[in-house]
Amino acid sequence: PAPGGTCAGGGAAGAADPILQAQRRVNQAEASLAEARETLAGTMITAPIAGTVLSVAGKVGSEVGRGSTFITLADTFAMQVEARFPEADAVALAVGQQATLTLPDRPDRTFAATVVQVDPVGVSDGSLVRYGVVLSFTEAPQDLLVGQSAAVTVETAAVADAVRVPSTAVHDVAGGTGTVRVGVEGTPRTVAVGLRGGRFTEVTSGLTAGELVLRSW
Repeated sequence: PAPGGTCAGGGAAGAADPILQAQRRVNQAEASLAEARETLAGTMITAPIAGTVLSVAGKVGSEVGRGSTFITLADTFAMQVEARFPEADAVALAVGQQATLTLPDRPDRTFAATVVQVDPVGVSDGSLVRYGVVLSFTEAPQDLLVGQSAAVTVETAAVADAVRVPSTAVHDVAGGTGTVRVGVEGTPRTVAVGLRGGRFTEVTSGLTAGELVLRSW
């Protein structure tokens, strides 16, 4: 045999195989695509409830750690109203009572509501003890604002077919009786009073329907 002969190896040919190189590029592209899809899935934030976005703690491209708050969401579809009543009024409040609410941006409308919670413990502001009450809208209006104020009136009792006078017309109420001024001349008269409210007071005896009563003293 002739000396100095060489043999062609298969390794160099395999490294230069165009099909193998193309397959490697395909594998790398598929891996990059899978990584991009995983990254995209991580940027999708799904809200647990339907509501209104109140704040976003970041911007596009921000990194957020697990457990941190990025978006604050409010359930504006089932919003409730929190109110505080003086202890003199709170004793008459109970769950299930009907109420009416007015909102400052819709002063010409009233909204029905129901008392769903009465706090058993009052909070003192230094001069007066108040009790918290939570009310739920019977049908919540659209575009409610979180934190907006509301005027609340709760119906604690009612009397049908009663003789009533403005509460400002009844003076010196004690022991179920009070004094009103009757007629143009304002003659004082003692009457028996029943249910009393912020606007009207029931007169159970001492007055007849249609009599003139002075509104204030």
